[in-house]
Amino acid sequence: MDGPHGGGRRREMKAIRVKNLTKDYHIYSRRGQKFKEVLSLGRRDFHERKRALFDVSFDVGTGECVGVIGDNGTGKSTLLKILAGTSYPTAGTVDVQGRVSYILDPSTGFNGELSGRENVVTKCTLLGLSPAEIREAYPKILEFSGIGDRIDHPFKTYSTGMQVRLGFSVAIHVPFDVLIVDEVLSVGDYLFQRKCVNAIRAFRDAGKTIVVTSHSLSEVASFCDRLMLLRDGQIVLVGATETVIKAYIQECERTYTRIEDAIVQDQYLMPTHERIPGARLVEVQFLGADGAPQTEFRTGDELVVRIRFVTTNGPLPDPCFRIQFLRNDGLLVVGMNNYRQEVHFPGVEGHNEVLLRYPSINLLEGDYYANVGLWPDEFKSFAARTPYDAHEFKQVISIRQEREHGGGLAYAACTFHVNKLEPLP
Repeated sequence: MDGPHGGGRRREMKAIRVKNLTKDYHIYSRRGQKFKEVLSLGRRDFHERKRALFDVSFDVGTGECVGVIGDNGTGKSTLLKILAGTSYPTAGTVDVQGRVSYILDPSTGFNGELSGRENVVTKCTLLGLSPAEIREAYPKILEFSGIGDRIDHPFKTYSTGMQVRLGFSVAIHVPFDVLIVDEVLSVGDYLFQRKCVNAIRAFRDAGKTIVVTSHSLSEVASFCDRLMLLRDGQIVLVGATETVIKAYIQECERTYTRIEDAIVQDQYLMPTHERIPGARLVEVQFLGADGAPQTEFRTGDELVVRIRFVTTNGPLPDPCFRIQFLRNDGLLVVGMNNYRQEVHFPGVEGHNEVLLRYPSINLLEGDYYANVGLWPDEFKSFAARTPYDAHEFKQVISIRQEREHGGGLAYAACTFHVNKLEPLP
């Protein structure tokens, strides 16, 4: 039976076959090391091996549109370069049937010193077009790109968006059976992105084979038949767009809300406070509803922050106890201090503890830094960054949630209800 975008029989034919593909890069830390390696006749290595792809295998059917998604550095661009023939595998085989057109890096195949017009002629020639075919395609390329009079300016003066416009226009106006597109959907202005998406849809419907990468998940989901998810140079999932996007989003939510180590800190997150004499924090603990210390909670759980401190220079005039929960990148999610609630503890002295109780903690899934500080006042000392003592980016709590709590950083209770209205005129 035919699929939604073309004949099922056509998809049974394979336009691309990739088997056990591996790609390594040799990284030389100093100039001249590659030359030394050549002189050693293979007896010594002066490089570090960077593995971009490992044992990748997949097929793409004729007339199929396949999207490749994943984080930066997972090997997406390397894979497309090999499919386009601008790079070669270290091991494995790649078989692409038919003529290939591609848009990879915006400047791929262009000379910065030449004008846009000259670059169009040069690249079309390299792609196998005759002079007559170039003359026929040139007006269409210029019109689609929207560059106008800038076509006669040096290519090096073009913005990245203009370079993408010209590169994509050339790629789709030369004869091809397979189109390779790398990240064009995330570069350039919105209107041109829409033109690109519509063009890709038209080629898909016309039976062309397309492989595309993009961080715009909504776009690739709208025209791709299947998606491949790459992680660390390997395919971890291939399937229907909705299935792969769901898995990728869930993976991102787990990965990018996690704090691996709260002791060894990123230098940019480290506090630069100058402590002043008067008091010091002895212990900070997070307690559950049963009063026992814990570091993992669920959205909606009761949470008590217990701060134990000791004064070192007589009674404190009016201390400010501040608690902040920050995302793993340092973004402040929620914070509180006793001044905001008009609660004061004048003259507190000796060894004491203060309890901050959250009847229902409404943070959503993730790891959070819990920063606790003891300050002389709310604003003056905070602006001068001079607390009595502060524990910052040292302690972490983990929050787990149910699906019903939604997405984002905080849970807000809500209900859905549908009301029947009168028919529209």
